Amino acid sequence: MIKKDRISAFVQGVVCWTALGVFKILFRFKVLGQENLKEVENGSVIFASNHNSYIDGGIAGAGLLKGSSYSNNFFPVRYLVASEYFKWKYFPVNIFAMIVGSVKLKKAKIKKGDNSHLLEVLSEPIRILRQGEKIWIYPEGGFNDDGTPKKPRHGVVFLHQQTKSPIVPVRIIGNDKVMSKRAPFVPTFKTLLGLNRVKVVFGKPIYYLDELDIDQGTKMLMDKIEELA
Repeated sequence: MIKKDRISAFVQGVVCWTALGVFKILFRFKVLGQENLKEVENGSVIFASNHNSYIDGGIAGAGLLKGSSYSNNFFPVRYLVASEYFKWKYFPVNIFAMIVGSVKLKKAKIKKGDNSHLLEVLSEPIRILRQGEKIWIYPEGGFNDDGTPKKPRHGVVFLHQQTKSPIVPVRIIGNDKVMSKRAPFVPTFKTLLGLNRVKVVFGKPIYYLDELDIDQGTKMLMDKIEELA
């Protein structure tokens, strides 16, 4: 287990340092709210952000590197990835997801009104957080063709309530214009000229959502992410 974590941390470091250099050139990459990371460097934490690009994982990692002088404390960040992307039909995406230590999300056989099915779906993330690790999750689970957000799911708040891990709301701005369903995969002139800007904003950690039910907590979280824009 330790060896795997070290490998994941090393691969993530290489990928994210490379991404940071590229993003600075192509996207005038900027990170705000770095001061909000200092109090969550040690121990478990749930990073929750909007999702609009296929490279949001790289943007997230680059944001952590640029956002803290003690960035080694954040790696490896365990990204939560739908189980289908671990299948061989998604090669080499599945290999990359495994090497960087991504966590496979199960699909619920039956969704229950009381959200008890999330115990099975999120059993691995719960275990990881209880071990003091860090995860990155997109509450919307994906993104629409036109770039508009999908209806958020309850996973983030459920994880928080089960593990008492703080949540850091994160807003990624400009990601809908780079490698998204709205933007082509080949670099545009705007990208090459550095006109498509990308910014990552870290909000203040959220420590207590227990007084709210899961719907209220999810709405509050999404409002916090939206405010960072």
